[in-house]
Amino acid sequence: MLKSYPAIFHKEGIGYWVEFPEFGGGTQGDSLEDAMCNAREFLESTIALYIDEGLELPKMSNIEDLHVSDGFVTMVQADPTPLIKDNKAIRKNVTVPEWLTKLADRKGLNYSEVLTKALEAKLQI
Repeated sequence: MLKSYPAIFHKEGIGYWVEFPEFGGGTQGDSLEDAMCNAREFLESTIALYIDEGLELPKMSNIEDLHVSDGFVTMVQADPTPLIKDNKAIRKNVTVPEWLTKLADRKGLNYSEVLTKALEAKLQI
């Protein structure tokens, strides 16, 4: 599951400090590369915590509404999936129309992958 949120990178000496407006927190780095890596890690762990705690993820700010004079604003993409506590796969039996399974089988679709992506889209996560 990939999620993206805007991050504000503030230049400070040779390094940067980073804030995520939606989450009220952030991170820093001794270089731009470090700050970007730390920003992704911060976002992954924060999103995983929200999911583990059953909290609704904040709505993403419009990046065009964010401005900064001492740095720049960019989107950071993260995959929190490996950090989510209950991340094991479980078996669920589902019922689908036979004609639909025939079409899916001809296309070689992976039912688990399709259902997982559909649930993520439906839940907006």
